[in-house]
Amino acid sequence: MSTDKTTAVIAMIRRAQGATLAEIMEATDWQKHTVRGFLSNLGRKRGMKIASSKSASGPRTYTIEK
Repeated sequence: MSTDKTTAVIAMIRRAQGATLAEIMEATDWQKHTVRGFLSNLGRKRGMKIASSKSASGPRTYTIEK
């Protein structure tokens, strides 16, 4: 995977509001399963804690726990 895309996704999920699956897909041109796998690997290989939340009225949002 591209280092530029990795940097972009990490920056997106570090934002206060995090990033949705759709936003990450658009920014990287990845499919849903690729995004989910990438986020899983961030947790395992880089030790980042990725939080996932879903509000009743909106899409699932991914953020890095601090």
